[in-house]
Order: sequence, then structure tokens, then C-alpha cells
Amino acid sequence: MKHLLGAAAALGVLAAGPAGAVIVMVDPSAIQGANVLFNDGAQSGTTVFGFTQSGTQVLFTGADQGGGTTIRADGGQAQIEGALNATTHDSDDSWLLDALSFHLANGATFNNLEFRLDGGGASSASFTLVDAAGQSFSFANRSLDDGDDRFGFQGVGGDTIRSVSVTLNGGGVEDVRQIRLDEIAGPGRVQLDQALGAIPEPTSWTTMIVGFGGVGALMRRRRREQRLAAA
Repeated sequence: MKHLLGAAAALGVLAAGPAGAVIVMVDPSAIQGANVLFNDGAQSGTTVFGFTQSGTQVLFTGADQGGGTTIRADGGQAQIEGALNATTHDSDDSWLLDALSFHLANGATFNNLEFRLDGGGASSASFTLVDAAGQSFSFANRSLDDGDDRFGFQGVGGDTIRSVSVTLNGGGVEDVRQIRLDEIAGPGRVQLDQALGAIPEPTSWTTMIVGFGGVGALMRRRRREQRLAAA
């Protein structure tokens, strides 16, 4: 019990997160995440999803300039778009995206995030990222002029990213593409393994107890033999 309480206390310290943990904006060329995979073909709905390299779902929601919350994912091009725009003569036209949010399923977190905001007439974008502890980091009115359409973010000091929200200003974008991120191991699992690593499994406990019993019996026999020899 004493060992278990000590391990639990250690886990609590680890779960609290290190001091100085923050999410920062970085040059996307300085990092290289793993591609989010859209391998289920075309999707359309209020939520669409891709997958990390480890197979965890990445869920996307958003809004477009047509006033709706239906978005589309194209598995062939790995990009997120607004709903089809039925007011134009081209059946393939879609509404520009006004906003997009995404996160991993089951509370998983990630790092080394990069993506591209492609086309449209938006003048800037604002980003809100939430870390594993629920703290928000905002980056407002980042310019989209002169081809500055690729963005990168990273958790430093041990921090990781739980969710991302993008809001477009002064117009929308045609799509969000080239989404790359590095998934982090499930929350608490690594720390738990480290904190409890010294605690034996049940089968090990059984072996140890049997071994202790054998050593005790041997010591008692030797003391008995010594008493008989002294008599």
C-alpha cells in the first residue's frame, strides 16, 4: 500500500505538467509532422474525420460563408472544404470556409502541427489552441498576404496540443490542406507506466513470497542444527 501511495503521488506530480509549458507559433519549415490521412473517400457533414498515422480519428467541424456548418473532406486530396454552393453554375463550387476546428478522439493530444490555408479572399486568420491542461493560447490576426498561408505550432516545455480553432478574417479560404501533426501517447499512460514500473506484477509477487518462505525455512533449519550440535 505504501508503495502504491508513493507511486500515485508521483503520478499526480507528473500529471500536473512541468512549469513553463506553453504552445508557440513556429515556422512550419522548421518542423515536420506526420500527414493526417483522409483515406475514406469523400465525406460531407457537420463533422468529418481523418486519421493519424497511428489510426486515431481526427475530428473536424467548421462553418462556411453560406451560413452553414456542413463541411467536406476529399480523401483524394486530403483537404477540408465548405459545403457545395448551389447558387453558382458550377456544380463543383463550394462555399469559402469561415472557420475550422479539429481535435483527436478520446482526448489524445498532439504536437508539431502544421497546415495550409489555401485560396479565398481572407486577409488574416486567428488561431486558438488548447493544451492538455485546458489552457488556451491565442494568436490573433495573422496575415495571409503575400503567400503567407502556411502555419506551424508546437508545444514546448512538455506541453501538448488538445484542440485547434481557426477563424478567418476579411473573407474565407477555399480549403485547409497539408495538415500534419505528431500524435502523443495516450494521456497519463507513459507517466503511469513510469511511476508504477517498480511495482511487481501479481505473478512476481507470488514468486517472491514463495522465495522468501524458502529462505525463512532454510534459516530456521540451520539454527536448529546449530543448537543440536552445541548440545
